[in-house]
Amino acid sequence: MIKIVASYGLKVPAEQEYSSQSFHATAEIELADSLVNKPDALKAALHSLWGDLKAAVAEEIGRNRLPARNGGNGEVRRNGGNGQHREPVNRIAANGATASKKQIGFLLSLARRKRNFSAEQYRNWLRSERGLSLDDLSKQQAGQLIDELNGVQA
Repeated sequence: MIKIVASYGLKVPAEQEYSSQSFHATAEIELADSLVNKPDALKAALHSLWGDLKAAVAEEIGRNRLPARNGGNGEVRRNGGNGQHREPVNRIAANGATASKKQIGFLLSLARRKRNFSAEQYRNWLRSERGLSLDDLSKQQAGQLIDELNGVQA
């Protein structure tokens, strides 16, 4: 017997901003030894198995996810999703919630890449220029700062 093992995985945006959810499927099948000398038949069996795994992952994603929050390109679609108006992903409703650790980490990473600031330099800049504390940022404020560092116009 010949064993074929195939895996397929996909990472998709999760409900929380700047996070993702992974879906993965693996399968193992046994084929007749007579296929050893038939590489096309082996390839066909493997492609079929991958197709089944891909379909299973897509089905599982459909069962476990909320409606997509973006069009896959970092933008939220408005006006029925027809693409006429695009809004930055970071526009978060003003609900007073404190920015997440992932949001703060992403903000510091952008500050390092875009302005060559260390974390402490960015904290000091926020305090002196904006009167904000990194530890007390709301989700909306963090989103606006991220958009600003990315050069997104509101």
